[in-house]
Amino acid sequence: MSGRQWGRVAAALAALAAVSFGAGAASASSTTAHQQRAVMVLLDVNQSFSAAEAAAEQSVAVSYLNALPRDVRAGLITFSGSWTLVTPPIKARGTVVAAVSSAPRSGSASTGLAGALTAARTAMAALGPAADVRVLVLSNAEELTGAASTSSVPTDVVAWRFESDDNRPMLLSLASATGGRVAAPAAAATLAAVFQAVTPSPSASQVVAARQPAAAATAASPLPVSAPWHFSMWLLGSVGAVLAAFAAVILVASGASVSGRRGRRIAGRVGQYGPARSTDKPATQAGQGKVAGAVIGVAERALQARGTDRTLAERLDVAGLTIKPAEFVVLGACVSFVLAAGLTILAGTVFIGAPAGLLAGGLCMRLLLSIRIGRRRSAFADQLPDVLQLIASSLQSGFSLAQAMDTVVREGGQPAAAEFARALGESRIGADLADALDGVAARMDSQDMRWSVMAIRIQRSVGGNLAEVLRNTVGTMRERAYLRRHVKALSAEGRLSAYILVALPLLLGGWLFYSSRSYMRLLYTTPFGLVMLIGATVLMLLGALWMRALIKVEV
Repeated sequence: MSGRQWGRVAAALAALAAVSFGAGAASASSTTAHQQRAVMVLLDVNQSFSAAEAAAEQSVAVSYLNALPRDVRAGLITFSGSWTLVTPPIKARGTVVAAVSSAPRSGSASTGLAGALTAARTAMAALGPAADVRVLVLSNAEELTGAASTSSVPTDVVAWRFESDDNRPMLLSLASATGGRVAAPAAAATLAAVFQAVTPSPSASQVVAARQPAAAATAASPLPVSAPWHFSMWLLGSVGAVLAAFAAVILVASGASVSGRRGRRIAGRVGQYGPARSTDKPATQAGQGKVAGAVIGVAERALQARGTDRTLAERLDVAGLTIKPAEFVVLGACVSFVLAAGLTILAGTVFIGAPAGLLAGGLCMRLLLSIRIGRRRSAFADQLPDVLQLIASSLQSGFSLAQAMDTVVREGGQPAAAEFARALGESRIGADLADALDGVAARMDSQDMRWSVMAIRIQRSVGGNLAEVLRNTVGTMRERAYLRRHVKALSAEGRLSAYILVALPLLLGGWLFYSSRSYMRLLYTTPFGLVMLIGATVLMLLGALWMRALIKVEV
């Protein structure tokens, strides 16, 4: 990736961080400038609703909740013959939606409405006397006689009437007595517009607070009230902004380092053909170099402390990458933090999104490196018969083995030319040529190359026609390659089935998470769901390993 491409990606991440931070700041300022607003949904769960009618009632409640402004807190109380406080007014809208969708049906009457109204007033009293609060009742008033207790909180009503004992007029009188509004089930979302119309003018104390320093205003602003196990949206936005900003800084630093090395290399090549010029960098580039050096230095010290720098350097070398181990780790950290920010925002909880994103980023970088190594080794194995044929022809023409290898280096393709050049270079500085070729076989993990080196050692010990030996070896390699391709074609159906069986649960889960997030939320917000999710992951891994063992045929 070029320096310009690094810069574009870094700019995009910086813009993402700025947008997230701006959204979080706007949300925080809106919450500070306006009084707190909340609504308590009273959901009738009596069993006079049929399955289709109950689903329609829950859909109406969800549409109303989705139409509310983001700063409005929402709570849920279910009632039939009695009432239950499911959740107090909170900003975690997805939690309330999930609670509505999973509310169980019980009881055969709606007589618990009076107690539910009292509980709603008590729950919203914690927001303070200046809070703007309302109540929404969704009910068919099954066997509800008399009148519900008059509430001091404005009560909106969405009413149904299925049978003669459904007291719908009582619900309408409740809304009229409290200054609430009434809407048909199909138009329930329009009731949320009352909050959008509320734009209280700033009081004198708010105007004075706006003129104070930002630190004082922040200290004076009250924290939002919510259950201790919920994270509000502004917290998620802040976490996402911090992660995206950190990733952008790391990416800029890494990009500056890569582009700096590339620029110095190009400048050195150009300098060979022209007068020497100053290589001093501008102040901005020098600053970027310091940032890049600091970030990469921290990663390099961490790798040295763990003793993994040499192993990672060898893997990068086998993969044909010129990047340093510390730079590869920095790039992996950048990818991990971006994935963690995205999954945190999607999942709605940092406890799931952050660990999953960091783990996915590390696994992706490791997988990409392994794929690169596998492809390079496969290309070397495909080129080896032609390379040995070229060496045998050179030997028959009167060249020595070293001269024949030099022909491969000059005329062969990559990666074979680079590997034989390494072996030839080691032999020129004193290493035994057979030992250098053994190193190539170990790096490329090539059994065919090991056999070829064994043939060279035997020929050196007992003599003989090395060109003829190499030709026989090449014939064996090509027969084995033909058999390997034949087995691969026969096992293609099994491999395709394995890919589909592994990918299908992931794709189906992703689609359900996109289309029915409230349905999938139970998997990672409840203990039983987490157990099921972990169990499914373990079983999928075991199944993938088992299918891999079945379709892998050694030739």
